[in-house]
Amino acid sequence: MGQIATPLIFNSTIRDLQKLKNVDRDNWYGVAEGAGLVPGTTDGFEEQVTGGFGRNPVRANEVMEDNRSVLQNTIRDELTESIKSEDDEDDSPTQTAETNVPFAFVFCGLGGGTGCGITPHLIEAVDDYTNGTCKTIAVCVLPNTQGPVGQSDEEESASPSRQAWNARYGIDRIEDVADGIILVDNERLSYHEAAEGQFTDLNEYVASSIVDLVSGTVLERIDRSEYDVDPPIIDIQDIVTSLSFGLGGEQSETGYASMGRSVQMTKSLSGYLLPFIGGKSVDASALSHLAELKQTVEGADTQDARKAIGLLRAPSNYVADTDYQIDTSKLRSFLTARCDEVNLGATLTKRNLVSFTTLFTYRREDLDRLDELESLATEYERESEAVVS
Repeated sequence: MGQIATPLIFNSTIRDLQKLKNVDRDNWYGVAEGAGLVPGTTDGFEEQVTGGFGRNPVRANEVMEDNRSVLQNTIRDELTESIKSEDDEDDSPTQTAETNVPFAFVFCGLGGGTGCGITPHLIEAVDDYTNGTCKTIAVCVLPNTQGPVGQSDEEESASPSRQAWNARYGIDRIEDVADGIILVDNERLSYHEAAEGQFTDLNEYVASSIVDLVSGTVLERIDRSEYDVDPPIIDIQDIVTSLSFGLGGEQSETGYASMGRSVQMTKSLSGYLLPFIGGKSVDASALSHLAELKQTVEGADTQDARKAIGLLRAPSNYVADTDYQIDTSKLRSFLTARCDEVNLGATLTKRNLVSFTTLFTYRREDLDRLDELESLATEYERESEAVVS
């Protein structure tokens, strides 16, 4: 796995941590009621990090609040070590916290207790380490509230209304500290047979979309100066701007984005066997509409979006003025037909494929899916009060 970031994993059950394939145990941290924050290399780690929080985000929040200083020290030590490692490989001047972590992605599940309870603390710890300069994007996975099909492990046995209450609890607090929120909806799988087996596919889809948006050319080690084309770029600041409303700082309002990605191969089978033949033209309209169909939020209507970003990633001859050049005006027209504030960029790839990745950003009240979760959360509060009384 190509890696240009420092991955850190926080979870409250050893079972979930043991499913990881690409992150070493050195980067694991357990969160436990009794032991607090436990490094993955600790002797007896499996015995200390076992039971989770019983889908109770309030308790998870309290444990992290009690271990605030430990978490801050952990983030500082991990990211400082990352700076030292990069300095050892580079003759450039020593980096600082502010320059070493210009942005961060925090991925969390919002159906159970752990993700909803600890995520705001993780964002605040990174913010503290960088003196507020880091731009943090939260990628939040909404629970499936249609029933048992397509639920994650942490969502099992919890009623849809309880999962919705957890999700609302997490969202309310995450939006106060994140610079932007990208939503991924497990309910997108609820209508598929054998949906549980498709979690891996959904994870890969989301990961590929994020890579395309922020780090594709870096991972492929592409030097744009080697090519005769100079397509407009989209950088992390463009993404952060698209994920928020207002002037920044205290006046800024966090936006909620749905993500979509479509892919077309640029070579036929004969083109793989004989490299100089088999090139395929790419229909920009088909590319954009497929990305719209594959939005990560169930029921999201792109016509309700307030902002949009589109990023085309393609081999250089599909960006340059050649017979295969993609008509980017159609991609822009697709975006502007849905909202006024759009940003379209392009980047290069050495792979024989073209991808188009979109972010459509909404205000919270624009998304029916979030309204649905709000209603279910209110229903849970009424049920709980009835049980208590």
